[in-house]
Amino acid sequence: MDLIYQQANDSLKAFSPADRDALVHNLVESLMFLDGQVQEKMVDCLKSVNLELGTAIQKQL
Repeated sequence: MDLIYQQANDSLKAFSPADRDALVHNLVESLMFLDGQVQEKMVDCLKSVNLELGTAIQKQL
């Protein structure tokens, strides 16, 4: 699992700040059009991914 996070982290590092902003903007915009229950599940999933990525990044530092 750490390899997946490492690859995702490396990919995000390669993005320009504008590309990262666009990615987040598009994700948030897409969430707005989802059903309420699906939206909640997606937000919970993103929170979990964010927590796990943060932990993986902390281990690298």
